[in-house]
Amino acid sequence: MMLDLVVLAKRTVADRMVELVLSSPDGTDLPAWPLGAHIDLVLPQSRIRPYSLCGDPADRTRWRVLVRHEHFHQNSTEASASRYIHDHLAPGDRIGCRGPHDRFRLVGASSFAFLASGAGIAALLPMARAIAAARIYPWSLVYMSRDDEEGPLHEEVSSLGPGATVVSKYDLDRTFAAAAPGAAVYVCGGSNLVDRAEVAAAQHPRVSLHRQRFDAPSRTGGPSCDVLLARRGERIHVPAETSLLTALRANGIDVPFSCGAGICGACVVAVLSGRVEHRDSILTRAERDAGSQVVTCVSRAADHHLTLDL
Repeated sequence: MMLDLVVLAKRTVADRMVELVLSSPDGTDLPAWPLGAHIDLVLPQSRIRPYSLCGDPADRTRWRVLVRHEHFHQNSTEASASRYIHDHLAPGDRIGCRGPHDRFRLVGASSFAFLASGAGIAALLPMARAIAAARIYPWSLVYMSRDDEEGPLHEEVSSLGPGATVVSKYDLDRTFAAAAPGAAVYVCGGSNLVDRAEVAAAQHPRVSLHRQRFDAPSRTGGPSCDVLLARRGERIHVPAETSLLTALRANGIDVPFSCGAGICGACVVAVLSGRVEHRDSILTRAERDAGSQVVTCVSRAADHHLTLDL
């Protein structure tokens, strides 16, 4: 469902980071959302980008998101969308929105560690607030940013209490080594951070890793494959340097999509047979092990054959 929203406020909260406050034009309540949810902002020229909700889930009158100005990768959809929001979007403007979507849920655990870089802090702020308010679980939050960055966002992180820190460098191995069995580690940010967290988590299987990245995974390419579309009875070929999503849409299969970076879940398709090389940031370890889903914009067949429920 498409929502029509109005920009209530816009302000700079950190270096190259703005906060948008959105509401319904007529003041009606917005849909409820769970911790970790995101929305898709629909921008001019068919640019659609997901942004995590970072406000108070109990406040149905407004939504809050953080947008970092990604001036690098000038031709990417991400850079184009952030540039439009930073340079052109203003209070009073109307903007389309889809969602909220629930792909990064807070799970039950004995303790929690939250690690973020850049705009990745957005998804983790509501989670950390909820865990801190419960006063039951041990928790920590580490926000990685440059030494020279200051502003309201740093102040907000620090206001969460002694469990929250802002640092310029951090050893991820330390978090996993210190985590007790049954702990949940939430990591949100760019591929550099998420990739390092996945390597560290592999050494500590009793700790559950939940991750969300804000850019495409660093790995590209892969083997070519033939994909059988079970319901259609058709077979398509996916070249080595072509994503599943691109090949499906080129063959007239209208798979929905949004981020193109494996972070929103819009393009997930059910897998009936074949092995998947998962490169997304949304499926859990159990979902990956089950092998019954593929995030088509980034993940690929691990072999040369795959059967999809399409």
